[in-house]
Amino acid sequence: MWTLVAVSTNSVAQTEAADFSRIGFGAFLTSVASDYQCVGINPANLGFVPTDDVFRLSTPLEFGVTRIKRHWSFTAAEGGMSLHSDALSRSGLMDMITQTSSGTFSREDKIAAATAFANKGVRFSIDGMLVGAAYQSGQWGGIALTVRERLAGTFRFNKDAARLAFEGRHFEYFDSLAVNFNGDTVGYSTQPQRFSELFNGTRLAMIWYREYGASYGLQLYHDADLQLYGGASVRYLQGYALIDAEVQTGNLHAMSAISPFFGISYGKATSSSYIPGTDFVPVGDGWSMDLGVTVAYNNTSLGLAVVDVGSIVWDGNVYAAKDTILNGMSSTGFSSYNIFQEAPKITGEGNYFKWEGASEAVSTLPTRIRVGLSHLYSTHWRFGIDAIFPLNTVSGSLGEPIVSMGADWRPLVWLRLGSGIGSGGNMGTFIPISAMFSLFGGMWEMGIASRDVITLFTVNRPVLSLVMGVARIRL
Repeated sequence: MWTLVAVSTNSVAQTEAADFSRIGFGAFLTSVASDYQCVGINPANLGFVPTDDVFRLSTPLEFGVTRIKRHWSFTAAEGGMSLHSDALSRSGLMDMITQTSSGTFSREDKIAAATAFANKGVRFSIDGMLVGAAYQSGQWGGIALTVRERLAGTFRFNKDAARLAFEGRHFEYFDSLAVNFNGDTVGYSTQPQRFSELFNGTRLAMIWYREYGASYGLQLYHDADLQLYGGASVRYLQGYALIDAEVQTGNLHAMSAISPFFGISYGKATSSSYIPGTDFVPVGDGWSMDLGVTVAYNNTSLGLAVVDVGSIVWDGNVYAAKDTILNGMSSTGFSSYNIFQEAPKITGEGNYFKWEGASEAVSTLPTRIRVGLSHLYSTHWRFGIDAIFPLNTVSGSLGEPIVSMGADWRPLVWLRLGSGIGSGGNMGTFIPISAMFSLFGGMWEMGIASRDVITLFTVNRPVLSLVMGVARIRL
């Protein structure tokens, strides 16, 4: 069902869950996230030296509130997801998730959907920390071991691609009708064009991989006022799916490498990298790294990191699509917003697209620079700002910078709340919000966060996101 998707959609942007999914943080992360939570954010923060947590100093009239320092941290199944769209309203995006109107679009609904998706689309990402563990000390620094699942994608159509998808043979490009030998009504064009001519400016990009990482951070210098930290992460990657397709300035580029578990058909095309069967096995592997530095002066910290530097070599089920003429369409278009389910209606399981096999392909990771500044005003308040800048436009890339600022408020020793305001990442303006609960003297933490609460009160440009962790253990 991915055959069309791998050839015909556009956006230089993806989404940002991998830059946000850490429990207990709202508007900023780069200069404050520590232990395994700083992996993929800023590994220098592993060098932070654990200290006793003093929430309230003692006075002659009452005892203070202090928690012991904790060197170890663990988690399982912590992470987040994000889905946002500049094409759909909030109700439309919810329908995409719940599929309440799946398969029920009328002719008018399809025309409206094609109009809504013209030069617009949907973006999503999932970042799951399957396992995370870290140890930090004041003598030799901190180390973290992590296993993460990462998935990001974008479906974005130009005007003609949107009409083809949702209107099918009723798209005015098909100016004539005929009946084939099966008795099906088929639309065809008397002036057919190539995909590269019809879908200019259209792109689809999706990537799914698992990473096994080791990170190390160290305090490089310290005196009474100034501390300097440095760190690095190295990760081994297993790739399960890559779709990278773009039509730009009259040129079509489309490649696909997907685990055999998904049962993708490429018509009659053969490939030397073909993997038989239906097992969920990787179809590529590679390496990535992060580098970071953090400078702290008194209660103010500045963090700088470059993350996801690396690539994946795809050597299983690798195919590339040729630029061919589009003609002959029997489908009447998508009947719902479930693009995954609806795509086979216009792909013809390989019949509309000319695929050829390849031995391997290389994809660069979505490299980003992160900069963050924060100030600890008191035990109750911390203020900060973060900025994330994409360095490329490959599958999974951010597309445009994200800038957010805000505050963390700790009204109780066991509760931290965060919020702020931000913009970018093709989301418009957003308001993040977070809450983290620290129980049993800080031994057990749980939290929840959302990238945007504006979505609860507005209709357009919805951002549905959720970050959750219920088993963050600190010892």
